[in-house]
Amino acid sequence: MEKFEKLTAIAAPMALINIDTDMIIPKQFLKTIKRSGLGVSAFHEMRYNLDGTDNPDFVLNKDAYKGVNILVAGDNFGCGSSREHAPWALLDFGIRCVISTSRSAAALHLAQRVHQRRGGQGSSLLSSR
Repeated sequence: MEKFEKLTAIAAPMALINIDTDMIIPKQFLKTIKRSGLGVSAFHEMRYNLDGTDNPDFVLNKDAYKGVNILVAGDNFGCGSSREHAPWALLDFGIRCVISTSRSAAALHLAQRVHQRRGGQGSSLLSSR
């Protein structure tokens, strides 16, 4: 992923507070150490109905927000357990920037680790306030 200083893209509003890492990538998808292929499982329990079809009420399934690169989230984004799979899933899904009024310390630490492993390139999953 290339480094960016400016991102011009559509932003999707996710007006939920306390979006935790289990909501970002549920535990049943943590069986891999690969950093790719996790995007299909991002927000799985909200994105899909029980029968596996898309949930039309989920914001990222709406036509206006398919393929977005910016996510505008509520307070305490990324709270919960510190699992590296969460930022990997967001990046693989195409989210390059998360804007939130606040984020957990674990989310910031994970995003920084992902950013460093990419040679300081690729993501602004560090943004808040």
